[in-house]
Amino acid sequence: MTFSKQLRFLSLVACAAGAIALPACNRATKEQKALRAELRQALQEHSYAKAADLARRVLKLKPQDEGTWDRLVQAQFGLRDLAGAKQSLEEWRRAIKKPSPNLEEYAGDLAVVQHEPTAALQAWTKVLGIDPKNIRVLEKVARLEHAQRHWPEENDAWTASIKVQDGATARINRALCRRRLHRWQEAFEDLQRARELAPDDPEVQRGGKLFEQTGKFLAEIRELDAALAVSPDDPGLLGDRALMFLRCEDYELALEDAEAAAKAGPWAMRPKLFQAIALIDLARSDECERLEVDKRILLETLTQEFIETMGRLDSEISAERNNAELYAARAWQLNEIGQPALALQDAEKATQLDTKSASACAEASYALNKLGRAKEALEQIKRATELDANFPTAWEYRGELEMERGETLSAIDSFSHALETNQTVMALQKREQCYRRLGLLVKADQDHRAVEQLNARAAK
Repeated sequence: MTFSKQLRFLSLVACAAGAIALPACNRATKEQKALRAELRQALQEHSYAKAADLARRVLKLKPQDEGTWDRLVQAQFGLRDLAGAKQSLEEWRRAIKKPSPNLEEYAGDLAVVQHEPTAALQAWTKVLGIDPKNIRVLEKVARLEHAQRHWPEENDAWTASIKVQDGATARINRALCRRRLHRWQEAFEDLQRARELAPDDPEVQRGGKLFEQTGKFLAEIRELDAALAVSPDDPGLLGDRALMFLRCEDYELALEDAEAAAKAGPWAMRPKLFQAIALIDLARSDECERLEVDKRILLETLTQEFIETMGRLDSEISAERNNAELYAARAWQLNEIGQPALALQDAEKATQLDTKSASACAEASYALNKLGRAKEALEQIKRATELDANFPTAWEYRGELEMERGETLSAIDSFSHALETNQTVMALQKREQCYRRLGLLVKADQDHRAVEQLNARAAK
């Protein structure tokens, strides 16, 4: 066969092969198109298992189909198949030489779910390096910085988003972020702009209510901001500002300042109370247990006098850490507001500093009884009356505990000791009850008449 004949023969073979292959190619293309359409439909219907299966079938036919890699990862996220998504991202990276920024965005999304914020930010930074105007990724960065309490970085991310496209979501979130930074003027300006853009947006309305409350106390807050700029670790100032935020119902900032105050002044009690109140209002009341604060505490039940007294005692204790009287006085205050666990802490500290402190023993007794430790409570109040025989309130409380235990004769003796020093209606009434229990009606009637006389004098 001559060379020209050979060439013609090969041409005919090629044409024949092409004619055979073309229908097969068309069939494959049609199959891929049908699968892709079905895949898109499955994703729209949130049929993620079906979508993942369809995506794998397409990729088997065409491994370089980047759109299908994208949809496969979407389906795996929908299925919460994180291991599968991670593997798909690796395979996608190998299959496509220059993958789209979506791959890095998904890598960042996966890192967030796996609690790897640094890796997430690195991935999203790559996306923004290619597409700096990607609003979706800018918002993801801002929200991740918020979750990590990186307020300056969050502010920068929202600012970048606003430069690309001004919107109510970015504005209200930047306003809330700037509130964290105590950049009040700018925060209120962002709030105003958010209201202009979307006055009916629920997020904007919630933020607006918070700022309205803050505005009522803004002058006082700014004064404390200025003072804390000079003394940033002053527990008293931090506690004062925490109280301001509690009053304006900004419980997040209240908690932030109360925690800082407690860290700066671990001896102080007021910050613990403020922490607990903030936690309760943030629906985190279970965390009060570690603070040993009773979850029933309410800001409105704390009088201004109590708050000022606690602030003064905290300050005095900071200067005199070994003064038992100060701890005993603070224990009394804490018992008065129904915080026996904290009161017991202070009472025990006072006893350590002064083993002969009758008032510390009395406060410990009161706290122990409230904590359901009646036997120990009686031991402590007996100790208090032994240390100070002229302590009427201790004798009276001892009598009450003895009454509860059915020790009527002992209770009468205790009430009598109390009445020798200070006649009170309560002690007389309790002793009257004891006399009646024993059938000593003459003595009971005497106490009854004494009560009437005291009440008559008080009424004049």
